[in-house]
Amino acid sequence: MKNKEDMNQSRVPEPLKKSWIKFLLSCFIFLLSFNYITDQLRFGQIFPLNYFQSDQYAIQIVQFLDSFYITQIELQKLQIPLEEIEVTKQEILDAKFDSYQYEQYLYDDNTGEHYSINTLTDEQIRDMIQYDKYQQYQSEIYHYKNTYYDQQDAFYYDITDSNGNHYTNVVLEEKDYLNIIEIPYKGKNVSNFSIVNSSARDKGISGTLYLPKYPMGESTIQDAFIQNITTKVIWIGAILAAIILVIPIYRNFKKIKDTQLNIPPQYKWIEDKYLDLPIEFKGLIFLVTVYILQNMNLTTYYRYYENLLSYGFQLILQVIILLSILYFFFLQLKGIIHRIKNPQLFKQEWYKGFYMSNIDDWSKLPIYRNTFIRITVYSCIIGIWGIIWGFCFHDYGAFLVITFISVILALILLSIIKKRTKAIQVIADTLSKMANNEITSEIYVKGNGLIANIAKDVNAVREGFAISNQKQSNSERLKTELITNVSHDLRTPLTSVLNYVDLAKRSDITEEERQEYLQIIDNKSKRLKVLIDDLFEASKMASGAVELNKEQVDLVALMYQALAEYEDRFEDQKLIVRTKTSNQHMYAYCDGRKMYRVFENLFSNVIKYAQPATRVYLEMTYEGSEIIITLKNISNYELGFDVSELAERFKRGDSSRHTEGSGLGLSIVKSILELHGAAFELSQDGDLFKVIIKINTL
Repeated sequence: MKNKEDMNQSRVPEPLKKSWIKFLLSCFIFLLSFNYITDQLRFGQIFPLNYFQSDQYAIQIVQFLDSFYITQIELQKLQIPLEEIEVTKQEILDAKFDSYQYEQYLYDDNTGEHYSINTLTDEQIRDMIQYDKYQQYQSEIYHYKNTYYDQQDAFYYDITDSNGNHYTNVVLEEKDYLNIIEIPYKGKNVSNFSIVNSSARDKGISGTLYLPKYPMGESTIQDAFIQNITTKVIWIGAILAAIILVIPIYRNFKKIKDTQLNIPPQYKWIEDKYLDLPIEFKGLIFLVTVYILQNMNLTTYYRYYENLLSYGFQLILQVIILLSILYFFFLQLKGIIHRIKNPQLFKQEWYKGFYMSNIDDWSKLPIYRNTFIRITVYSCIIGIWGIIWGFCFHDYGAFLVITFISVILALILLSIIKKRTKAIQVIADTLSKMANNEITSEIYVKGNGLIANIAKDVNAVREGFAISNQKQSNSERLKTELITNVSHDLRTPLTSVLNYVDLAKRSDITEEERQEYLQIIDNKSKRLKVLIDDLFEASKMASGAVELNKEQVDLVALMYQALAEYEDRFEDQKLIVRTKTSNQHMYAYCDGRKMYRVFENLFSNVIKYAQPATRVYLEMTYEGSEIIITLKNISNYELGFDVSELAERFKRGDSSRHTEGSGLGLSIVKSILELHGAAFELSQDGDLFKVIIKINTL
């Protein structure tokens, strides 16, 4: 079918309508003829052309021979008087040894007494056996006489048995027969009559059979012969019709091949549903339609024993179904031709199809594949086990064994399901507690598999959740400290400035005192400016709104340059700096000015917080592809908190805040190094304070 936008509602011209009707009608009759031709070939109704050489006729002869043998030979053997039935001495001896089958004759109904066979004379035993045989013969005679035999009395016969006995019912006046056949058969298509020869050989009979023109007894052979001739005539007519119909089919197809085939408006919803299907499903429906057309069998011939009205109704119903399927087939065929002419349309439908629209989900979510494969495997196992169990119904012992094994497997399966369900419940409870921000314990994970992997992921999320809560708690605490520290560090110099401004305004002070106050105001203002500048720079660094000018920088030279600038201040604090480098020149790709600021802030931090008259160790070494910078000093203040917090803004080693530090130095260092992708670590061992920087080389 074509897409919706390609379907127009224009009316089909009347001549084209007629062409369509002729085309569909011709196709229908052609398919009907073709179906009839193939059916008759498949069911062996045509060859051999001579019915009297067919396997169907051979089966009918076997049926007649069976009825003849039973009624004419076997019954004669059984219809003998009681006193003429022979009993051998061996039968008498066998009866004495095993008298079970004669128990009914050894019991007296009047007295209720049971006799032993050994109390009887041989003559009495012989009479008993003779009478038992007679009863069996009468039972078999009754069965044979009340049994229906196919083709009984269908032939005139002239037959001799293995004992030389002759049987005949041939009428001398009857000379015109439909068929005469010799037993054993030695004519054409002898393979079809192998069952006849085998049956005659087993029964020990031979002779001649004569089939009359008109049925005798229970014979249906004449009707079958007439139907066979009729079938062959119709079959030849179907061949001629199929050949002749090729011409109108071709002519009408040329007229309609370029016209659009539309579904009637009242069935438009079916077309809409069909068009919405993925292209894979459309292809599957087309293959099913072709299969149905190929295998649909019509009741194309009438049997003499069928109800004519029922036969006609079934034929009309099958014709309607076939026409509907044929119409739907041509709708699909037109759609396929349309897509072949417009490959872009096929490509669009393919990318919107079931496979392409789900391939991303299928590849990204392996749980789908694992679950689907497991369900498929389990279903196959259960199905195979069910088949085995079904076969065991015929064997009581095997049925009990399989049932016992099934119960054991069911208990094991229930135990596994219970364990898996419990694990799923634990995961669900943990997730529920996490959603309510409650404390949860770690889920015990055992083995591998889907549930175990989910439990591991939940444990990972739980740990991350706990770490996140801890970080949030620390962040809240540090935020509070930040506000307190900022307020203190800004308010202290600002308060001093305001106080000394008031003092400088007084008229009762000397000029010398006023200049002293102004100098203090100037110092405090500069201190306030430095604090605000540091705060601005720290905020700017933390936000990442800084442009780095990276180049090849010799960190050793940069370090010594910064040490030279701070040499006097180190000497004022009587700090002795010991340096050690792996090489004379150690290069890194970084922003030189920003890295110089790192060294400045580190040295400034050491001067403010290191214990005077101690040593400061500064090392620069290689470790793989990284340069490791280590700075160690003895702290002048007791560090009663986590030293990693010193990298936060306004956090100072001097908790009393008596030093002139802003508490932003290490925070700025951390931000600069993070912009370079470098690592920054702080640690302590007692009063030993250590800074470690790891930065990549060129």
